[in-house]
Amino acid sequence: MLLSTPDQDAVEDGVTDDEVVAAAEVLGEELAAAKESSSEFAFTTMVMQCNEAIGDETGIDYGSVCGDDDGCC
Repeated sequence: MLLSTPDQDAVEDGVTDDEVVAAAEVLGEELAAAKESSSEFAFTTMVMQCNEAIGDETGIDYGSVCGDDDGCC
């Protein structure tokens, strides 16, 4: 499932950079697969939801950090 981890409740300050990178790689792979099998509208909606979820967790407006005009990475 997109945006889930095996032990999501364990995400705390002890998360290593390697774990963050690994999770980002998995998310990227899942988004790439979703892009191939989804309509443009459905995919864009999904990316925006991912950006919002990332922002909720990190406190960073992820969409604006990416620099795209539409706010999606």
